[in-house]
Amino acid sequence: MIRIAVCDDEVSTCSKIEKAILDFAKGRGFQVETEVFYSGEGLYPFVSEYDLVFLDIMLLEMDGVRLGRKIREELGNERISIVYISSRESYAMSLFSVRPLDFLIKPVIRERLYGTLDTFLRLRENGAGEFLYKAGKSLGRLYLDQILYFACNGKKVEIHASLGGGREFYGNMREVWSQVEGKGFLAIHKSYVVNTAYVSVYRYDSVELSDGVVLPVSQRYRKILREYLTERYGGGR
Repeated sequence: MIRIAVCDDEVSTCSKIEKAILDFAKGRGFQVETEVFYSGEGLYPFVSEYDLVFLDIMLLEMDGVRLGRKIREELGNERISIVYISSRESYAMSLFSVRPLDFLIKPVIRERLYGTLDTFLRLRENGAGEFLYKAGKSLGRLYLDQILYFACNGKKVEIHASLGGGREFYGNMREVWSQVEGKGFLAIHKSYVVNTAYVSVYRYDSVELSDGVVLPVSQRYRKILREYLTERYGGGR
């Protein structure tokens, strides 16, 4: 069961998005439970109960940006996927600190929304995946959504995780990439592969994670980073 909240002060927008979600779920054959909220302060006490939130930016009192930051910073919740909706494209590039899944322009086009839901389902499936590594004679395992980034240090790879601190194993970044490619991770340097779900700020030559760690983006990977940002946040395609 996937739980989805739609939060917008326009009743018609909420109805259209909710119906599109239900039609999508019926066509794809999975169970979904939806609930509509008309204010950020109405949603906030219950937001942790949802897997995915469609959130209008221009809400009264607690607007969508403020609510998104409260979810990430006060609640420390990285699990909830946030999709912003707005009639103004200019907001898209200012939302990195909230790490949204997507940004949709009003009026929301059903086919575009379906694409967002497809992305959510794919990332949800991949996020439940595991990273396996050999630690001495033992086999180590971490869920992908627990990993902030990988760092190569000589012949060892360090795994920096959100729970349980760091781990390391003998290996290289090619071995890491073979397990995480296409699963929400991005190579930014020959020595770093980062989980984009934990990136709060993207810069030309560095990225900042939600825990304040800053990692360099080498010249070789800057074009790849620009292409990733254009594809994901290119103005609400």
